[in-house]
Amino acid sequence: MDFQLLVSLLLISSFYWQYGDSDSDFLSVRDFLSDSGNRNADQSQAFQDAWKALCAGRSKSLVIKANEVYTLLPQVFQGPCKARNPHIQIDGRIEAPKLVKEWGKSEYWLSFDKVSDLTITGSGLLHPHGESWWGPVNLDSRPQALRFNGCNNLIYNGLTQRDSPKNHISIRSCIQATLSNLHIIAPANSPNTDGIDISLSQKINIFSSTIQTGDDCIAIKSGSSDINITRVNCGPGHGISIGSLGEKGVTGSVENVRVQHCTFTGADNAARIKTWPGGGGYAKNILYEDITLINTKFPIVIDQQYPHDRSFKSTKGSAVKVSDVTFKYFRGTCAQPIAIKFNCDRIGCGNIAVEHVNITSSSRGTKPRAYCRYAEVKSSFVNIDINCDPDLQAPSPSPELPSPIPEPPSPSPDQPPQPQPSALHAQPRSFFSFLYFN
Repeated sequence: MDFQLLVSLLLISSFYWQYGDSDSDFLSVRDFLSDSGNRNADQSQAFQDAWKALCAGRSKSLVIKANEVYTLLPQVFQGPCKARNPHIQIDGRIEAPKLVKEWGKSEYWLSFDKVSDLTITGSGLLHPHGESWWGPVNLDSRPQALRFNGCNNLIYNGLTQRDSPKNHISIRSCIQATLSNLHIIAPANSPNTDGIDISLSQKINIFSSTIQTGDDCIAIKSGSSDINITRVNCGPGHGISIGSLGEKGVTGSVENVRVQHCTFTGADNAARIKTWPGGGGYAKNILYEDITLINTKFPIVIDQQYPHDRSFKSTKGSAVKVSDVTFKYFRGTCAQPIAIKFNCDRIGCGNIAVEHVNITSSSRGTKPRAYCRYAEVKSSFVNIDINCDPDLQAPSPSPELPSPIPEPPSPSPDQPPQPQPSALHAQPRSFFSFLYFN
């Protein structure tokens, strides 16, 4: 049985087993509405009242059924909760007002703050109508769509999100979260619409999701560690990125990241690490493995000169240290001449491994090349010569593939992805313990 289907069936079975199948077993937003017949009215207060009842333990679950559509102004759903394992089932649609002036000055649309053991599941849609923000409003003033702040032991499964004003999901200051079976959608030209941003968080697992946006599919930012990303389809978008780190001279750190069994289709980048000159800190112990490329512009990138508009000029001689990075089992096509780019600072990128890589051009008669400066690179079974030199100004030539590249071991579709033990087992309440033992 397909793992995604198995998870969905388990979630549905778990819901009815734990909450029952009668209306008395769960809360409905309709019970708190003063005008349930007006879909376009602001229904924020009803949601707040329903949330307070759920958080206080009056019921085990809050349910938005498939035929229900609600409009919400920016909301904070505040914890901590008295309820153990509060659960929200969203099978309907939740929208934001289409007019920017109705939002106020909030930095986010929906925010869950300090809610531990929260589970949100369903097949519904979150639609904040970010298209109203993309043109006329400055980036710094655009709100995030969905924020989880200080939400430990979080499960978020099954929903679709589209067209955020800024990034779609923000995971901040969370320990142990599992995000799965998500579909995040925004046009390729929508500005800064990251799929999932992770910051100041540990033990985060993302798997079996599709992300199509105008910026990073996933961005792993400073203060994050033990991040596992498996079976994510990315594109359009800017790839699965580490950073940016060291912005405007600050210190940032990311470590222990695993990105495995992912596909990039029409993406600007696939595996990317980006740091600002003049910053401090490190990005280390990072693995990108079993990556499929379909017409991806720049498949492998380490860039210590980010951004390239030169809006910030560092006066420091420091840089974020990038080390212990492995790119392994990449295969597919690239849409630009430079398939591998290591644009490192003079401090250098250390212990970079490139293994079993076979990238060809999507343009007939063109051979992809590598660009490499100030990097310590070891490569094996790679069809692109990676010639690193401190003074290198031109890309490396592309030789023939030295020998056949074996296929990486594929995970069984009937088994869940296997994050590192520190990421999955450090907390007593794992994804499957929720399904079986609560």
